[in-house]
Amino acid sequence: MSLKHQLFAMLLAAGLVAPAFAFAANEGDAASMSADQVQKEATEAMQALAEYSAQERDQALSAAREAMAHLDQEIDAREETLREQWAEMSTSAREQAKASLAQLRDTRNALGERYGALESGMDSAWDELKAGFAAAYEEVVKAWESSGSSSDPNAPE
Repeated sequence: MSLKHQLFAMLLAAGLVAPAFAFAANEGDAASMSADQVQKEATEAMQALAEYSAQERDQALSAAREAMAHLDQEIDAREETLREQWAEMSTSAREQAKASLAQLRDTRNALGERYGALESGMDSAWDELKAGFAAAYEEVVKAWESSGSSSDPNAPE
């Protein structure tokens, strides 16, 4: 694995650990993925994607699909927590949480679009499409990080 891909995997892992841990601490739901699980699965998926050649595209797409499915589950869990805590949240905390979740959904949708391009891309464009998907995944991580504290019902109004 190239140094660039190793660094990306480490940055991705670091970007997911803190927000996932904060979310798990806020939710307290056993069904939610632990920070270690999120970190491990995201790192494995991105490493797998980075290592696959055009000939192994189907396997890479499967790894990306699984990573997006887990991401969708975590976003859904955040939305459920937001609904459960809505009554206790201040108006500004509600607005911030809604905006953060909207941004998270938007970046997830962009990731899905990149996945579609990755899925339909020609073998000759595989490396470029892989890089585009990785960049979109990085944007999801940034949105995830920025939404990490927005569901705090005790946030000042």
